[in-house]
Amino acid sequence: MTPRARVGTVSGDGQPLVDLRPSLDPTHLAVSRWPVSWRPPSVPEGFSALVVDTDEVTLVCSEAQVEQYDDSERQQLEVGWRRVTFAGPLPWEQVGFLADVAGRLAGAQIPFTSLSGFTTDHVLVRAAQADLAVAVLRGEQPPEPRPGTTNP
Repeated sequence: MTPRARVGTVSGDGQPLVDLRPSLDPTHLAVSRWPVSWRPPSVPEGFSALVVDTDEVTLVCSEAQVEQYDDSERQQLEVGWRRVTFAGPLPWEQVGFLADVAGRLAGAQIPFTSLSGFTTDHVLVRAAQADLAVAVLRGEQPPEPRPGTTNP
C-alpha cells in the first residue's frame, strides 16, 4: 500500500479496500509487435514504451501515432487499450503493490498488462473495461458476473 492511499469500501471478508488512486488516461493506445531489428525512426508523441527483447520489439503508443510507422514491417497490432497510472514516486522497496492491482483486476475479470517507469507504475486495460478497472482500483467491489458469463 502506498502512504497516499485512502480507505474505500469493505471487501467481502470485512477488510477495508484501499484507494490506489488510479488515473485513467483518455488516449486509446495500440500495442504493436515488430521484428527484432526494427526501431522507430522517431519517438511517438505522448505516452509511449519501447521494449526490445531478443525475440521481438514491442511498441506501445497512441493508436494515432502507431499509424506513422510502415505497417508492412509490423507483425501484430492490438488496438483499444487504455492506460491506468498510479502516480509515484512508488518506493523501490515496496512489496506487493502490483500483486494488489492484479488481484483486484482478476477479481473483476479484467485482463491487463503492466509497465513501470522509474517512479510510476501503469497498467493497460481494454478500453471497454477501463471505467470498471478504475472503480475496483479505487476500492469499489466489482459487480456480480452476468448469468452465463465471467464478465461483469
